Amino acid sequence: MTVTTERSVHRVPTPLAATTALGRAEAGRLVRSPFYWGGALLATALGVAWSWTRMPTWATFAENSGMSSLVLAAGLLIATQLATGRDQRAGAEESTRTLPAGPARRGLAMLVSVPIAVVTGAAVHLVSLLLLLPAWPVGEFDPWASAVVLLIPPIGAVIGALAGRVFPGVAAGPLTAAALCAMLIALLALPNDPQNYAAALWPVPEPSWEVGAPRPTGWHLLYLLGVLVALAAAVAWRAWPRASVTVLIMAVACAGLAAERQTAADTPVISMDLVNQYTGPAVLTCQVHEKVRYCALPHYEDWIEYWREAVEPVAAHLPANAPRPTVRQIGIAYDRQPITPGIPEIIVSGSWGRTGKWAADSRTRMTRDYVGAAVGLYTDLLVYSDCDATGQHRTVAGLWLLAQSLPDGVAQVRRGELRMPRVRYGQAELEAAVALLDRPYDEVAAYLAQHWTELRDPSSTALAALGVTLTPPTLPTAESQSEPRGEGGVCR
Repeated sequence: MTVTTERSVHRVPTPLAATTALGRAEAGRLVRSPFYWGGALLATALGVAWSWTRMPTWATFAENSGMSSLVLAAGLLIATQLATGRDQRAGAEESTRTLPAGPARRGLAMLVSVPIAVVTGAAVHLVSLLLLLPAWPVGEFDPWASAVVLLIPPIGAVIGALAGRVFPGVAAGPLTAAALCAMLIALLALPNDPQNYAAALWPVPEPSWEVGAPRPTGWHLLYLLGVLVALAAAVAWRAWPRASVTVLIMAVACAGLAAERQTAADTPVISMDLVNQYTGPAVLTCQVHEKVRYCALPHYEDWIEYWREAVEPVAAHLPANAPRPTVRQIGIAYDRQPITPGIPEIIVSGSWGRTGKWAADSRTRMTRDYVGAAVGLYTDLLVYSDCDATGQHRTVAGLWLLAQSLPDGVAQVRRGELRMPRVRYGQAELEAAVALLDRPYDEVAAYLAQHWTELRDPSSTALAALGVTLTPPTLPTAESQSEPRGEGGVCR
């Protein structure tokens, strides 16, 4: 008997073709994974939530996006671990041996998760930014700090591919993510000084020591790139042993060098002269609106419009001859010296409420501080101890101004809910302010304009003609004149 066989018309695919086909298939499965979408949606939600209450700056937004990208990386880690370990679970290994691409090629195909993770990280970053509109970030944009969202997610995906090859069990992905989370927490517990690499090894770049100061974020990005390439080389080792070892060694050396250079770039000694290079009066951008001078840090000029909403209602009720305090933005450090000697000023930090009650709270705080500075009760935001303003007529005038300058301010002062900031006083001062509010506005405003200089004296009885019977305290003469507010004692 003669048996005739026909040649198959289908060619056996080459290893490269098989790997490419596997990569396309794995890409399709990955983008349908609930862990992929769960990680992406949760990362977006967290990135927006962390930036929702405060006006975003590029530094804080990059940090929040970097932290949220860790969540995306965890989702990708679990998804790729499950995909890589699929051919070793439930007895599937015997069947996969017949495939034209062996385990090495199947592992290599999982590197398709890298470009997917990069694109997803960029999309999450962009969507988070758009969801915060119209509040556009201010400050100096650091492209290297923002680019970490392109490298952290693929690092998680490649770690998942490695874990899936070594630990194919279903629980291995979440356990690996939990172990990495514990390692990151341990990094935070390490002492952060120039002699250790804890800050350099932490995936998300830390904020600068001062607003506007240079950051070694370029070195940090190179460190993350080295980690990613080293992990990818480990995945490709079974397919390309020699080349992978060479790439792995070079990537580890590059990551180590970058971490060392980042640590060496930290500023060892900080002085006020160095601080003033980035946040001192010489670098501030100042604008004058309605006789009030506003000085913002470089690239923060857009916030001046928010400060004006808080300050101009106060300035509108000040006498024409009254000096208008300066509004000055500071960084992390502050020498407590006014820009112009003799001109009072209030300070504002690099934080401002973004919307709703948070924006209203920021406006109210600045309004209260501006009133305090206008009547001579200097309100240094870096001083947390209160001084005693009991019996001082300028306290009463400040409460009257505060009532006129805030929505529903009159009713709040009458109820005792609105108070002067960082000073102590009692019910008598509140009752005297309510008595002024019962008088016609024009009468009180005209009287304040005539006696404004006298009123700002802490020992003055300037409001006696308006029925204020408070007796000012005796000012101690032995107190140091270097403490202008009399911190903890009588306000001077």
